[in-house]
Amino acid sequence: MKILVTGGAGFIGSHLVDALVERGEEVMVIDDLSTGKHAYVNPKVQFVERDICMSAALDVMRAYKPEVIFHLAAQKSVPESLKHPAKDAAINLVGLCNILEAIPGSKLKKFIFASTGGAMYGDNAELPAVETQTAQPSSPYGISKYASERYLEVWSKLHNFQATILRPANVFGPRQDPFGEAGVIAILAKRAVEQQPMRVFGTGKHTRDYVYVADIVQAFLNALDRDVAGTFNIGSGLETSVLDIIHNLSSVVGNELLIDRQPEVVGEMQRSSLNANLAHSALHWQPAIPLQAGIQKTFEWFRSQSR
Repeated sequence: MKILVTGGAGFIGSHLVDALVERGEEVMVIDDLSTGKHAYVNPKVQFVERDICMSAALDVMRAYKPEVIFHLAAQKSVPESLKHPAKDAAINLVGLCNILEAIPGSKLKKFIFASTGGAMYGDNAELPAVETQTAQPSSPYGISKYASERYLEVWSKLHNFQATILRPANVFGPRQDPFGEAGVIAILAKRAVEQQPMRVFGTGKHTRDYVYVADIVQAFLNALDRDVAGTFNIGSGLETSVLDIIHNLSSVVGNELLIDRQPEVVGEMQRSSLNANLAHSALHWQPAIPLQAGIQKTFEWFRSQSR
């Protein structure tokens, strides 16, 4: 099967590509390396360095004629979207539309899109949020992802391919960028490795639904294997605060971690968790890696990188 993965040099994308290669699939990766790393690209795939917003990316896709597209390339930071909404829309929405333009006349059978669950439902959502709740994104990032879902659904009907939309919770694990403003566990794990204080914004009691990267990859693989279209939350249903993460990290490190208090981030959601019952029934997916085990794996990976 010919598979195209956009963003395949990134955190989640590179793990997905590794899993596809292990299954024996033929894979092409398109990534502009703005946030991804060439070192993360599996050497057994065809790699093309392209910006999905540029017409050159369309030429590559039209020549490759994939049967399946995994679209993971994105501007992924909520704070960055609040600072630069035009950039967010250009990458997340216009970038997707550019890919959609390459589909007519292709051999595409299935399009699997990485949307967002954590930024989709808003602070007023009943938790854990279900897919049937009204989307109320409170950031440009959430808005661009929601608009992308709608574009994809319309295009799939017009051009007769199956669209599967995954709304992941907050993903964490090895290869995650610890220098940006997203990825709380990666940031704190690296600071723990370097024996730096844990930076906490506001009370530290705001919650997220954390899912280990291997579980997210399994959700993508299940979406590939099953003849199912639609929109699916991919989360644990559990709320975990930043202070909880620090407590868990302390257990891994073996000593209490110091906290550096910082002002609250304007526009940050206070609570988030996802109900993934639909993914369980339709995709046969549920998380397998407990939070504490995932935090330990993440910490150990960052420690290995520092040697």
